Amino acid sequence: MNIKTKLFIDRFFGQIFCFTLVPIVYCSGKILRIDHSINNNNVKNIAVAKYFGIGSITHSVPMLKALKRKYPSAKLIFITRVNNKELLPLIPYIDETLYINDSGFVKLFISSLKVLFKLQRKRIDLFFDLEVFSSYGTMMSVFSLARNRFGFFWAKSTGFKIWLCTHLMYFNFNMPLRMSYMQLSHLAKTDTAASIDLEPFNLDETIYASAREKIGKIFANDASKLFCINVNASDLSYTRRWRLENFAKTALHFAEKGYNILLLGSQDEKEYINTIYDFITAGKEITCRIYNAAGYFSLKEVLAVLRLCDIFLTNDSGLMNLGYAQETKTVSIYGASIPQFVHIDNGVNAAIYKKTYCSPCVHIFDTPPCGNLSVCINNITPPEVIDTVENVLKTDKKSSHAAFPLKGIIAGENNGYVMGTLIRKS
Repeated sequence: MNIKTKLFIDRFFGQIFCFTLVPIVYCSGKILRIDHSINNNNVKNIAVAKYFGIGSITHSVPMLKALKRKYPSAKLIFITRVNNKELLPLIPYIDETLYINDSGFVKLFISSLKVLFKLQRKRIDLFFDLEVFSSYGTMMSVFSLARNRFGFFWAKSTGFKIWLCTHLMYFNFNMPLRMSYMQLSHLAKTDTAASIDLEPFNLDETIYASAREKIGKIFANDASKLFCINVNASDLSYTRRWRLENFAKTALHFAEKGYNILLLGSQDEKEYINTIYDFITAGKEITCRIYNAAGYFSLKEVLAVLRLCDIFLTNDSGLMNLGYAQETKTVSIYGASIPQFVHIDNGVNAAIYKKTYCSPCVHIFDTPPCGNLSVCINNITPPEVIDTVENVLKTDKKSSHAAFPLKGIIAGENNGYVMGTLIRKS
């Protein structure tokens, strides 16, 4: 199933089904008199579900850490798509991972039933659905039979959640994503002073050795100056992609300055990345410094490469967020999305963004108002990006996000009440 089919099924059939569940859920709650209390003695199993986006999963790590610290004896189960299978074992706070296969409707149905059966047997006490718009996510939460079901609400399009979640939090797209996730966890009494800093993924030294060996083969063991570029964005919104000819000009500039350019991506993105060479007319001695590495590295090796490289230039994407987590010097290009949603301002990274009237649109429209012209991001020019990259390269690299906390944002509790709460049963 492609992404458009999935969205159609979720929004049309999924929401209709969710509304049919409302009287059943309401009556069941009244008849069974379910105990919604939350304390260290009655929280034994916690489920967290995030199906789409390795970037979003990366930003959920501080929340997972806070939950694990608050309930150290509880089992934390993470539910996601099978596509994210490489990333989840690298997160130390997860005790078990359950995978959904959404490559076809039958596989989606069968894998969902298997996951629900496992969750029902475990008797989930807290279920956190981190999807904002998905009716599928809400149904999984309800059919898990969890005592407490936590979810996000955003405008009338998610109104069906009001009767199906026991705890509902307003999702604010103007706030950092990792803060919104943490705010939801505060409804389960996590520490309101818990850090929302991202953490580097722990990698075995053999992964670094493998990454170095592969880089050495590409550039004949001359990779002292390594520049990584990601020209991609997920199929959820291709409008986040800066033009390939602009990336080509930028890559060529730094190749001429002696940098080895690695174009990162998945195997499926290899063909798209390859077209970047159509915009490069320089000689062999320069183009040999620009290599399409899509599908060449495993995800673990990509994480190692991000730690090893001198700088990373990227569109707003999952890889961008992995770069943030790995504390790579990162220059990010934004257009249909806004920097404050996911950008990590650690005093080194840079976000390039030009405000236009219709930006941000990525979380609001399937087809952007500009008709996929991407006016916002294409107003950014190669000279601007080149200057930003050169300035970041000159900046001393900091070892931690902790020295640069978010300032001026009041979160957590106000007079004992978690801000942004719409529904809370106890």
